[in-house]
Amino acid sequence: MKINKIILFFFLSCLYLFSSSVSAQQLLGEIEITEKSFTIDASVINTKINYLIDNTITKPKLSVTSIFGEATSIDDILRISDDKKSLTFGDYTSSTLSSSNKLVSKINLNSLILISFSTIITFGLFTKNNPRSSSKPLLFIVLLICISIFNLSNSIKISEVSVRIDIKVPSTFKFDSLILTLGSGSSIINGLIASSLKIDGCTTNSKDHSIELNQISISSELNICSTKEININEIQLTSTNVKLNLTSSSNVNLDFHNGYSGSFSINTNDLTLDSACETFKDSNTGIIIGTCNGGSDNSKLSITAITGKTVVSNAEITCPIDNSWRVTVGADNVPPSPSIITSQPATDFIFKKNDLVYMAQYGYSNQSITDGPVENSFIVSYPAYIPPSNFLVSKIIGSPTFKANVKYQFSISVKLGQPLGSFNRIQNMSLYFFNPRDITDPINGASQYYELKDTIPLFVHTFEGNFTSNTEFALTKIEFTPTVDIGTSIFGLRIFRTGFTGGDVVTVIIKDMKFTILPKTITQPTLLIKDSELVNLPKPSTSFDPQDSSTCPYLANDLVHWHNPSTWPNGIIPSPSSNITLPEGKKVLISPCSISQTQVYKWIKVPSTSELIFADSPMDFHVKDIYVEGKFIMGTTKCRYNSKINIIFHGEKTLSDTISQYYGSKGIGVSSSGFISVHAKQYHNTWSKLSASAWSGDYVVYIQDNVNWEVGQKVVVITSYYQDEDNNQNEVMTIAAIQGKTIQFTEPLKFFHYGGQEYQAEIALLTRRITFQSSDVNQFGGHVMVMGEGQFAGLGLIGMGQRNIKARYPLHYHLGKVLKNSYISDCSVTNSYYRCYTIHGTNNVTLTRNVAFDVSGHCYYLEDGVEMDNTISFNLAAYVHPIGRPAAGPSQIGEVFVESDNLRQPADCAASGYYITNAWNKIIGNTASGGWAGYAFPNLDKPIGNHRTVQMIPKAYSTKVFEGNTGHSSGHFFITGATIYVGANLTYNEVDGLLYYDSGRFERFTYKNGTVVYGNEVPMRFNNTKIYLSNFGIGHWGEYVEVVSYESHDNIRSASIFGEAWLSKAIVNGNSNNIARSINFNKQGFQYYDTYVKTVLSNISFRNYIRNPKSLNDEDDNRAIISMTHGDVFKPQGISTARAISFVNVAKSQIVGHQVLPTSGSRYFNFIDWDSSITGKKPGQPALVGSHELWYKFDNTCEYNSDWTCHICEKGNKEIANIQFIIPGLIDDGVLVYDSFENLNVGNISLFGSGITERRSTIVTKNQGVTGVSNMGWYLYLKAGSPKYMKIWLSQVVYGQHIFLALPYPTQTTFIIKSNYIWGSAINYNHVFSLASSAADVRSGNGTKYYFDGNFLYVKLVNLVLTGDPSEYYERDGVKVYWVRNSFSVSIEATNTVTPPTSDGFFKNLPDNLPSSSL
Repeated sequence: MKINKIILFFFLSCLYLFSSSVSAQQLLGEIEITEKSFTIDASVINTKINYLIDNTITKPKLSVTSIFGEATSIDDILRISDDKKSLTFGDYTSSTLSSSNKLVSKINLNSLILISFSTIITFGLFTKNNPRSSSKPLLFIVLLICISIFNLSNSIKISEVSVRIDIKVPSTFKFDSLILTLGSGSSIINGLIASSLKIDGCTTNSKDHSIELNQISISSELNICSTKEININEIQLTSTNVKLNLTSSSNVNLDFHNGYSGSFSINTNDLTLDSACETFKDSNTGIIIGTCNGGSDNSKLSITAITGKTVVSNAEITCPIDNSWRVTVGADNVPPSPSIITSQPATDFIFKKNDLVYMAQYGYSNQSITDGPVENSFIVSYPAYIPPSNFLVSKIIGSPTFKANVKYQFSISVKLGQPLGSFNRIQNMSLYFFNPRDITDPINGASQYYELKDTIPLFVHTFEGNFTSNTEFALTKIEFTPTVDIGTSIFGLRIFRTGFTGGDVVTVIIKDMKFTILPKTITQPTLLIKDSELVNLPKPSTSFDPQDSSTCPYLANDLVHWHNPSTWPNGIIPSPSSNITLPEGKKVLISPCSISQTQVYKWIKVPSTSELIFADSPMDFHVKDIYVEGKFIMGTTKCRYNSKINIIFHGEKTLSDTISQYYGSKGIGVSSSGFISVHAKQYHNTWSKLSASAWSGDYVVYIQDNVNWEVGQKVVVITSYYQDEDNNQNEVMTIAAIQGKTIQFTEPLKFFHYGGQEYQAEIALLTRRITFQSSDVNQFGGHVMVMGEGQFAGLGLIGMGQRNIKARYPLHYHLGKVLKNSYISDCSVTNSYYRCYTIHGTNNVTLTRNVAFDVSGHCYYLEDGVEMDNTISFNLAAYVHPIGRPAAGPSQIGEVFVESDNLRQPADCAASGYYITNAWNKIIGNTASGGWAGYAFPNLDKPIGNHRTVQMIPKAYSTKVFEGNTGHSSGHFFITGATIYVGANLTYNEVDGLLYYDSGRFERFTYKNGTVVYGNEVPMRFNNTKIYLSNFGIGHWGEYVEVVSYESHDNIRSASIFGEAWLSKAIVNGNSNNIARSINFNKQGFQYYDTYVKTVLSNISFRNYIRNPKSLNDEDDNRAIISMTHGDVFKPQGISTARAISFVNVAKSQIVGHQVLPTSGSRYFNFIDWDSSITGKKPGQPALVGSHELWYKFDNTCEYNSDWTCHICEKGNKEIANIQFIIPGLIDDGVLVYDSFENLNVGNISLFGSGITERRSTIVTKNQGVTGVSNMGWYLYLKAGSPKYMKIWLSQVVYGQHIFLALPYPTQTTFIIKSNYIWGSAINYNHVFSLASSAADVRSGNGTKYYFDGNFLYVKLVNLVLTGDPSEYYERDGVKVYWVRNSFSVSIEATNTVTPPTSDGFFKNLPDNLPSSSL
């Protein structure tokens, strides 16, 4: 038994070795082709021949790969002639060859050795262990079989061998003669250049060989014979005397590249011949003969395909090679527009399964709504024992919208899943329209729970219908008329059954559930005559760019044609698959017939002395890479092209530089010596705004500007909704008709788009005559990178950019330094994978009148922080998407993002319409919709990227010009996000080489010319700005800012501005008439910051802040002005002022919102109403508004406003003052303490004197700082006792003001009191206070005396350094805000030997009594 297993194992091993030897596929070898005349005889072998262009090699080579058979080396199956000119296939395993050509089969030798060795070993084992075994004869039989198998496996049957032959040549190589003699198989020959090509596939008649030639060039002779089909595509004849002989037993398809001029003789069963050829049939032979294109050349064509079909195409010479010939120039053919419709058809808004969410008290699941049995149907399933009411809630917010007092229709077809009974009887249905905040979020909600309680919907309509059949759908159609406009709302259909379900599941099938906007007559509404009430939004010139057709580049008389063989050095028009370099010193003209409209051109280089010029004629140009050192011209400034020219970029995703080093792949690279000019027809304006609102179902809209847009073009109507990324209401539409400023679409609008006086939705043209677009692979589009001068106008870029690959953007000026005449004008970028328009390391560029829509990452992008003196004007950016998870965070701190493969620029987590790393640029008349921000000004301490070694501080530059810009629908990802966001920090980490982006608050000091010198500070200035439908309109964390002439509408907050901040000449409107606005958010006009800033509000009209009874608190309510009360560590000083403030539709209760909290931010809240325009206290005179604490009731003019929870007083001669007690162990200098209110409370401070007898006090905490009213007595009482030592910073005791401070001490205490100024000065401000004769003497003194009456220490706190100089305050519009500075202090050191302080440094058990009211 054991020997039998050994025999079986050995036999199977033999079979395995045999199988391996006949089926393995491997490269057999390579041969270098050294001769230009070459012959291959493969008539005895099956071959698959590929002829390929490979520019990675310099010399042709031939490789042979085994597909099937026994061959393991090229020596087994071919031999090369001694003269290296021919190659012949055959069985050479047993040939007798010369010693130099002897072929040895390694596998045969190895096999024989293995067999012999195995035989000897096996025989020995058997004879030793089993001398009488009956298996011995069987063993030797097996051995003989194995030997036979191995001999068989290594004795090649050439007829059973199949190989692939790859002939690879560089693109410039030309064969004088190539002869192929073929057996069975197939040949695909691409890009061959030869004088003569002969292919013989007929010698061995029993074998078929198919032949396909693509884009080959022949100058002398082409001779092909095949028993199978012959396909020749785009053959190029490069002389006038070419002989073509084609013979096939099947079909012949012959396609010329640029026509054929000569005679022909065709013998075929079925002929299709190009119309450029004249024919007649020879009556004797039946052969069709004739000439093409007059037969002016000596070329001869002979085709024999007796049993097959013959097709000869593109024989017409469409591209003459005469240098004076020009293709017909494309005309400006504008499609005629039909008249605008006067009546609007009905529009249906159908709800399908995926548009709805099932909501109820319980009994819901992801199977509550499932697919229905017919189109537009779904099944609603009710589990056992659930209540009788549920909602089908729409996921589509705001579509459709409904006008008040207009009739609409709702219809629904219902079929019961079971026979009608008590458990499935539907009593009625109701249409509900909810404010989004009043119902579970149907899109992002974590639950389907909803119970209708105290919610008051926007509108309800209840109806009954035919809901009883379970055999057929019964239609119910009702009409309803809303009593209010319905815009931003969530629709829910409430289905109310007569009772609970029973013990079984019941179902209802619903079909064609829809709203119908009924037909109507179209009447033109009242149109706006201006786009803004207050701000001036500039517009571009109405003039078109001047044109001069005589200057068009394709008219030059020194051009040569791409399609002329003589243009090229070897006389051959290069094939698309080759690497093409334009000839030096030539201007090459491309016409549509010059190139293949379908083949992909691999690589084109324009040398520095050459130019590539496109004709103004329609064409498609497919290409991978173009590298420009010379000029690339497709129109000029004075010669814009009218034709539709499309460049389509191809290529798989790669990080390799296939264009040229540093230029990446799949696009156009223009070197520093190069120049590119692309100019298509000018459409102007490229974007406009609505002049009246457009509603759901509308086909016709009205715009503000004259445009030359055309029927059939695409436009986008921009959203009028706040959270753009969450609910995309941007609508791409097609123009059906256009008359002046009236546009009709082919389909109705789905959403409401606002066109009121406050603001108007934009409408932008997306279509352009010239386009660059991409064959999309893995978010890897084409890109254009320009290091020299570049001019682009009227260009459309579709699907461009390469996600998360730096420097691979749709249009990109790269390291151009200072350019002289470069611009991007009236272009469009749509569906971009990475950015829109980029300026990188380049100055003096203009980007104007461009459009960008649906973009990932920052759009208009200034990359490294060194980009200055550029002009970005009259552009539009819309629907801009953060890459990855958007930056968020629970507070102003934000989040940190680190550069990675999935976020190559970490700031893209906060993608904006305009990303401005250096503010010293002109930003004029732009608009931004969507994005994390509209306009982002990140802080860069140093330049990044290629400019890391440049010595400058980008964030130190102020705005050069920021004028007339608008933005909306952004800022909602982050709690302090804003449409204009001056914040965040972008740094390069020298250790790991990565970029770090922190989205939160960072200080920013700005200086004239970016020169960081004290006294050189200048503000960032924002003029004539309009922001709407945003979180914060403007968020500025810098130190100096001015916002002058500003409109804020429908923003959660108009602005949050930091440092020295002036907001002036503004409309701050909480609620516009836009029905799509954010009705589910409370809004506040302006929030005063809580510490260390200086804020001036002047000439501001607050409008439409309406009380919301559901607000959480007064700060959360819709209030015009609110406090910042959340913390104790930061104390408000006298930092907030206002002047010339007015209110429209704002109840007095809604003017100020102050939240009462046990924090210092709440206790010390204050602002100065400079002219009583807010408070109405004493018109024209300043009023002081202080918090709820009696501490602010400093005289009898003060009144408490319960709506504001604030005191309102005549300011008189008072100012807000702030001092900071530093008491070791109790209130430590510079230490922020976060703790509970009880633990923070260390005592109180009260007003005294001036006739005050009752307690008017507030809490003092462990965090330094007390704010109150100056020129008053302040009595400090600490629970720990009075300290033996304390320092008092006079942080804000302004010139001419004082604080009369009193503290209790035990009798017989003595004091050393000193003043100290921390900076050097010619004047000595460091005094030792002297003892006065009385408290009154101290109060009337100069601030260098003290008095102790045995109970109270009295000190007059005066900042002796101040002189009233303008440097001591910030002033705008006649309003002053004083500096807060810790530079002058008073220290008190107390000693008492009779009643000494305790070990912790405090005098204990002191009575808490107010000092005299008469002081």
